[in-house]
Amino acid sequence: MNEFIEFRNHIYDGENHYIYPLLYLETYLNKNETVNSQEKRWIEEIQWIQRIESKNNLTEEDISGLCSFLGNNPYIDRYIVDTILKFFDSDTKEKLEKRIKYLISQRENNPQKLYHILDICIECTMDVLEDSDLSFMLKKYSLDFDMISILLDYMDRFNRDGFKDCIYKLLTLEYPDNIKYQILNLLVDLYSMEKLDSSFVKQNIKLDKNKFFFDSYMDFLNTEFLFDKSGLSILQSMFYGDFEDSGKGNNGGLAVLLKDLGDEIAKDNRVSYVFTITITQETNKAFISYYGNEHLFIRLPIYLDQTYPDPFVKRELFIKRYIGNFLIKAAMNPQVFHIRYLDNASKAVAHLSKELEKKLVFTLTPDPHRNMFDEKGYLKKLGFKELIEKLNKIKIGDELIYISDGILGIGDEVVKKELQIYFPQFIDEQTSVKLRMIGEGIQIGKSIHAKDIDLYSYEFMGLSKTKRDFFERPIVLNVGRLSVLKGQMELLKAWSNSKLSVTHNLLIVGGDLEKPNKEEKMIIDFFTDHVEKHPELKDRFLHIGAMSNDHIRLLEKTIIKKDLSLPHIYLCSSLKEEFGIAILEAMSKGFLTIGPIKGGVKSYIKSGENGFLIDTSNWESIAIETEKCIFDLGLDKNGFNKIQEQGKKTIADNFSMEKISSKFLSFYLSLEGEEDEI
Repeated sequence: MNEFIEFRNHIYDGENHYIYPLLYLETYLNKNETVNSQEKRWIEEIQWIQRIESKNNLTEEDISGLCSFLGNNPYIDRYIVDTILKFFDSDTKEKLEKRIKYLISQRENNPQKLYHILDICIECTMDVLEDSDLSFMLKKYSLDFDMISILLDYMDRFNRDGFKDCIYKLLTLEYPDNIKYQILNLLVDLYSMEKLDSSFVKQNIKLDKNKFFFDSYMDFLNTEFLFDKSGLSILQSMFYGDFEDSGKGNNGGLAVLLKDLGDEIAKDNRVSYVFTITITQETNKAFISYYGNEHLFIRLPIYLDQTYPDPFVKRELFIKRYIGNFLIKAAMNPQVFHIRYLDNASKAVAHLSKELEKKLVFTLTPDPHRNMFDEKGYLKKLGFKELIEKLNKIKIGDELIYISDGILGIGDEVVKKELQIYFPQFIDEQTSVKLRMIGEGIQIGKSIHAKDIDLYSYEFMGLSKTKRDFFERPIVLNVGRLSVLKGQMELLKAWSNSKLSVTHNLLIVGGDLEKPNKEEKMIIDFFTDHVEKHPELKDRFLHIGAMSNDHIRLLEKTIIKKDLSLPHIYLCSSLKEEFGIAILEAMSKGFLTIGPIKGGVKSYIKSGENGFLIDTSNWESIAIETEKCIFDLGLDKNGFNKIQEQGKKTIADNFSMEKISSKFLSFYLSLEGEEDEI
């Protein structure tokens, strides 16, 4: 029995892909006795929106009510804006414009509400602001970066060119870099590159920390691009991290996958270009990086308020417009858009692809769906804030399934059956035919010089002499970004409270040691405190910061070349992994690989044959089940070697990037109606 799945299957409505989260909240309200008065009002507002959704048009009363609710909760704001845009037509425009003009005339609006009103105006092509309104708002909200950004966007959209001096003055203020680049874009769009006061711009934007980005961005503005090579062009979005910062902050295996996948696909003569886009808040790298001539990595300087838990929610439409404008300026015309997350930035790209009448591919995972219930299958008692965040993702997933041209699941038929359980949409044949299962892959056989391997453990890692004997014992290795979900704290506790701390040293790689974010700092501090409390572990535990993927390969080669009586272990401690690029890398090098039973790892690890699957939900289960794998199954060195060799064979046979990329490209080509000759 699973309450979440049963409830979802019971109420799913194929004609209305918005309905599930709304009805779920209604059930939550009826069952939960801890809902406070504010949360109850929010739920009642959502129920009111639900009733409007069942109608065919919006009345003046509906519009007034929707606008009155704006500005109180970011997720409800998103529902309201989506609802208004869904019903927008010439009749609605007149009513909406009337209401918006009234609200603007009040001049005391909640800035959250005003932001979304201006957002709607831009989307619906309603230029309702007088010059005096713009002047008033630019002055009043000069320190509200979201408001300044949407006002700049408004001026750009409606070609409001009567504020030149004001715009230049904004450049002198203490704004984030990304706001300043938006001001620069506005100046170029309104007055042309030739008339730009370049020295003034340089003086007020270019700093030592962002010199590289500034110079490359100015080169972009001064260059006429010609991406007119024949063949299929593909845009893939990541939005979390950077190709060059793997393992830092929220940079996970996706950056490694998309770099290698983009590089490999771009080699095919049927492909013209692969464009990979991300949003950067750190303007310290090039605006556009080229990986070969056909794979471009683009760091879009879109301002996001990092104090928000999920800044994409508020900025969804801005992100869509920004990417659309960039594609026009860069003369890029991708035929296929590929998105990979249930978030509002991915939703923005999805809607842009539909506006441009391009094909949309969506990688689907049952997250957060499988985290909505406990071990016994009962609905989790989530707080309202966490619940509405998860329901927003579920709503996005349902919508993206509906509008996508192709859907990719990560893994094999086992994972496919899991997707079909969580997504009742696949009962419909027209939807199920969109779905194809493809695993992830890694570069296999990339040459590494022996001298580099020998050099690495001593010089690249910068280990002190007291740590040089660290590699004389078997290693338990864990690689990835530092995150509670990745389980590194649980792994350290499991290792230190098990036989493994006697037989193996523990090496954790990941995190930004120079500028850790809040979560990284918390985990790094935990490592330090734990070792201080257990000084006997000091020389047996090592944490080093994030490395490039090439350096990780060197590190793994360094470790695995030392043949000892017990195997070197790669232990993925994540609560769940959709697939696990780092796991594939370690298996391919010959590590005895242990991964989470929850998620997609089970599609390629067969426990006891080519690795092991364990429960990673807490340190106790990690310790007990890992001890069982290593010490209680009666495996000798030869037995472990057989499992390790089978793991290497699994990756070589099924998950080389060359093979995986051919499957992706075949899928993309099929959407464009082209014959696959692979």
